[in-house]
Amino acid sequence: MSINEAQTKKSGFQKTEVACLYRYLSNGTYYALIKHEGKQKRISLKTTDKATAKRLLADAQRDLGKINPSQRKLTLLKLAERYLA
Repeated sequence: MSINEAQTKKSGFQKTEVACLYRYLSNGTYYALIKHEGKQKRISLKTTDKATAKRLLADAQRDLGKINPSQRKLTLLKLAERYLA
């Protein structure tokens, strides 16, 4: 048994030939594993179809780039005040 096979059995995720795209072995759902701002994000793509997963992976990567890190600690109260102004 190779190291990759041991890690797959341990974690339950199977790497695909597409970068950042993994398949959870127990239910076949695809996940995006994307590194964003130094942290790894695991996002369920909520599909078992590989072609759909590829499209959703591109969308997830694009959407993570749209997040403004300076607004991370914005409270609901401040957001409501900004909306009402």
